[in-house]
Amino acid sequence: MGPPLRPNQCRSRLGAPPSLPAVCGRVARNPGLQVGMAAFAATAGRLLGLRAAGTEGRLLRLRGAGLQWALLQPASATGDAAQRRQVAHFTFQPDPEPQEYGQTQKMNLFQAITSALDNSLAKDPTAVIFGEDVAFGGVFRCTVGLRDKYGKDRVFNTPLCEQGIVGFGIGIAVTGATAIAEIQFADYIFPAFDQIVNEAAKYRYRSGDLFNCGSLTIRAPWGCVGHGALYHSQSPEAFFAHCPGIKYKMLKTHEESRRRETKVGT
Repeated sequence: MGPPLRPNQCRSRLGAPPSLPAVCGRVARNPGLQVGMAAFAATAGRLLGLRAAGTEGRLLRLRGAGLQWALLQPASATGDAAQRRQVAHFTFQPDPEPQEYGQTQKMNLFQAITSALDNSLAKDPTAVIFGEDVAFGGVFRCTVGLRDKYGKDRVFNTPLCEQGIVGFGIGIAVTGATAIAEIQFADYIFPAFDQIVNEAAKYRYRSGDLFNCGSLTIRAPWGCVGHGALYHSQSPEAFFAHCPGIKYKMLKTHEESRRRETKVGT
């Protein structure tokens, strides 16, 4: 077989670029060696660190004894631009700083949510809040005092049935009223998956825009308990974030909690 070729001999025999590893000499030292196209392409990919041909270009041709190195052609500029438009569309839009501040009150995140719910009930006479244990204030105390302030017809408990809670909210929303449904823990939302994804999110499309659930808000706290294991500490938001017809909001500040809503079916 003889000793391996030196890099310059390897380059002249194969037409290979100087940067190729010297291991190519093992392939080149026998001019009659026939290398299978698939095996050679895989070897070249490993040696050169090439990506898939469909991404960076295409392999032109590979011969046996001659062993011409594959050439890569860059993808079209039009294709690159189209791909960039699809994957790089995010625009950061921070909330503007207020010109002046009014009267302020110190509160935690739960109290900010209570304030937002209070404002909704005060401004919208059709708004109702319902869910498991919301009448006495909820397990996170986000509805404290609202039943006493607005009455049992607007803030009330429901049975332990998440599918029924969301279904009830859909019925209220399609009549034009504002429904604010609470799922006690986000982990409990899975029984209501069909109502949310196949009913609420698709109601406008299914009815030809005669009805919609745009006035339905579903609150589902998650990450609030660090020791709840499989029924109290899950984060199922990704199951809903990619569903058409749902607007998903992850509230991270007190200000967002007071101003924004999580709406379904819009």
